[in-house]
Amino acid sequence: MAKNNSMFKGSLAAAEAARDKRTYSGFLSGLFEGKVRRHLFTRASLPAKSDAASDFLDTLRHLLIEKVDPETIDREGVIGDDVFAALKEIGAFGIKIPRTFGGLGLSQSEYHEAATLMGSHDAATTVLLSAHNSIGAAEPVKLVGNPEQQERLLPRLAKGEISGFALTEKEAGCDIWDLKTYAVPVHEAGVLVGYRLTGEKLYTTNAPRGNGTFLASVLVVIAQIVDAPHDIHRPKAERRFGAFVVDTQAQGCTCTRLSFMGVRGIYNGQVHLHEVWVPVADRLGAEGDGLRRALESLTVGRLTLPAACLGNLKQCLWLARLRAQQRVQYDRPIGEHTDIGAKIVLMASRVLALEAIVRITGIWADTKQDVRLESAVAKILATEWLLESLLDLFRIYGGRAFETPDSLRLHGDLPAPIERLIRDALINVIWEGSNGILTLWIGREGLSEYFTHGQAFLDFHLADMVRATPFFVKTAARSLAGVSVYEKESSEAGSFDAVWERFVEKKSRELAHTTLWVAARDRQGLARKQRLMTRLVSAAMHLFAVETLLWYKSREEQRGKAHMQSLVTYFCSRTSAAFNPEPLLSLRTSSWDDDSSLYPLAKAILSGQVDWLEAGIIPCRAIENGPATNEERMVGASAGG
Repeated sequence: MAKNNSMFKGSLAAAEAARDKRTYSGFLSGLFEGKVRRHLFTRASLPAKSDAASDFLDTLRHLLIEKVDPETIDREGVIGDDVFAALKEIGAFGIKIPRTFGGLGLSQSEYHEAATLMGSHDAATTVLLSAHNSIGAAEPVKLVGNPEQQERLLPRLAKGEISGFALTEKEAGCDIWDLKTYAVPVHEAGVLVGYRLTGEKLYTTNAPRGNGTFLASVLVVIAQIVDAPHDIHRPKAERRFGAFVVDTQAQGCTCTRLSFMGVRGIYNGQVHLHEVWVPVADRLGAEGDGLRRALESLTVGRLTLPAACLGNLKQCLWLARLRAQQRVQYDRPIGEHTDIGAKIVLMASRVLALEAIVRITGIWADTKQDVRLESAVAKILATEWLLESLLDLFRIYGGRAFETPDSLRLHGDLPAPIERLIRDALINVIWEGSNGILTLWIGREGLSEYFTHGQAFLDFHLADMVRATPFFVKTAARSLAGVSVYEKESSEAGSFDAVWERFVEKKSRELAHTTLWVAARDRQGLARKQRLMTRLVSAAMHLFAVETLLWYKSREEQRGKAHMQSLVTYFCSRTSAAFNPEPLLSLRTSSWDDDSSLYPLAKAILSGQVDWLEAGIIPCRAIENGPATNEERMVGASAGG
């Protein structure tokens, strides 16, 4: 291959060498080629909840209400020992661990319901459990570990030994190929027996209980595998990484707890490793394969965050509806003013769309469908929608949103924790992959076929060019005619919503047409056109959200729910406007931005006709119980919260 023409260099070259080379078969990747893989939806059904899941959710709900006080955790920065003990007792640290290893054995879809419930109540407790169950040792060991590792580690984790995932470093955030933590192999009589790990890991969740004391029993640590320490500076394309299960009580392993503006009860900090011994039996996967295999587990693990954001977003809608009903300005409730009503309608439509996304990604994960791109899209949409909705909630509550609950109680107002919810939600757009980097990653992966086939023309290899030509011919034909004349298989017709299905198909063809054109124009420069890539990915994410919502509203379980179609039409119309915006001074009014259309829908939401959207959460307990008296506050303080 002619290296001079390679479109990837440095960190990008390293990422290219380590990336998962499996062809993408999910919904999103098809959109970039003008394919609407609707069969992925038509073959998906909403699963019935098992008795075990129902019992666990009921128990978890009672535990959260009785023992977890978000205000106290936020104020004191700790989760009580009684909460840890109660969570262990109900099996919350083994939610997805198979029953054969002592776990609850719940499916991904059932786990999403638990995450939604927790996300509606307290951020710190949600992070504690999700970091352990989703990205801690439990998931990588279950998916990547060998039978011996599973037998040895999973029962311990299911019983409540806490775990975390140590990836990030001070000088290596999203550029994980710049990690400097290293593992030196140790041989005895020519046989590999283990490794010595040295380095500093930053922002490791569930690691420290306090300075010098660990919360986690084990951490999955990603490190370079080197023969000597100075090898960490070798060219990135030559670096090899391993994933190691590290015992935090091992000599040379220490920690420092950090403090944050939000999620103040999170146990997150810096982990210091100095020649920490790790036996070869605690390496996950083969040497050089650890990074890719460990990151595979994050694909499904990342889905927990959208599920938790869904609970938070439902809580946001509940709070907005409460305020918009009770606050009267200019002789009527503020929710009946369409400026406020429009915010609530948007919030409700996003709750519905996000619920659809959480449900379908859970189903796909359970049925082993390809969700590599879809999990990243779900994370981006969920975190952005939640943050935007919280800012609208802030506007709805006005000055009271800027006060703490304790301050609100002083003058007899409802102690809505808006300021805490905003502080807690800000981090979501950064962790588990920042939204900006994930967007560019989706672009790179979604356009993988363009890059792979395009390289043949850059290198001018005739045989490869001949093999690559059909891809571009088919994509060009599909982008113009909907279905390529060179293909026998056509797009599967759906029965969700004919009008908006055609919209998805049309815009997918336009996306393929644009992508094909810019790939030919920019060639190797396309990987560096980050703003262009962001626009292409944004279009695909919008179409994914619309198609998912159409599928969800067509399910038998959803039929007959009040104002379902109105919310779907609003969401889809608003999405359409993102592709074809009306001029600012146009006299034409889009249905999603029309006062006469918004008013009745906003009024229906305020009256509780759409309260089915708020199912599966714990409404803010402080609001539910009303303002506390001075005597109640004193009793609460003396009781520790």
